[in-house]
Amino acid sequence: MVQSSIIVPTHSSTASNKRGVDDSSDKDKEVGSSSELIKRPRLDMTEAGRDRNKRLFGVLLGTLNKFKDDTQNTSEVDKRRREINQKLQEKLDLEKKAMAERTEARKLEKERMEQMKRQEEERILAEKRELFEVQQKKVLANFLKTTTEPVLYYLPSKLTDEMSKTIDMQTQDALTAKKSFEERRERRMIGLRNDSLSENEDEDT
Repeated sequence: MVQSSIIVPTHSSTASNKRGVDDSSDKDKEVGSSSELIKRPRLDMTEAGRDRNKRLFGVLLGTLNKFKDDTQNTSEVDKRRREINQKLQEKLDLEKKAMAERTEARKLEKERMEQMKRQEEERILAEKRELFEVQQKKVLANFLKTTTEPVLYYLPSKLTDEMSKTIDMQTQDALTAKKSFEERRERRMIGLRNDSLSENEDEDT
């Protein structure tokens, strides 16, 4: 008669086997989950999906076109701004040039007026000096003068014929000098009046 023996597994062995099965199952689940995560989702190629994609693409394209238009508009604005600034600078340069020309013209006119004033003062002074000499000559024409230096004027109580003749000649010379002076002064006055009329005509034109 063959004897048989039955081996009853202990609790620890059963638990160990169970944990092994559970661990294998968990690993399979993790691998399956990783495969699901890595796997790319399928695109929705239905009619509604295609319409939605078209709308999204249209919105994106519109945004890009708007950005392009805004960029072009900005470039046009910058270009117009540069043109305006250039025109303003040119206008400013012209105004500066015109102002410099006016300043130079006023300076030249002032110098011309000052020169004319000096010439007029010199003319008046020379005329006064000449008039004094003419008047002095007329007064001294009635006297005789020495031939030595300094010149002395005298009038004897009794004149000889030679002395009277000398006084007559001096008087005639004084009258001639006075007449010549008056003629020169008249010509100068006429010249001044003509110059004044010419200046007025130039200002009117």
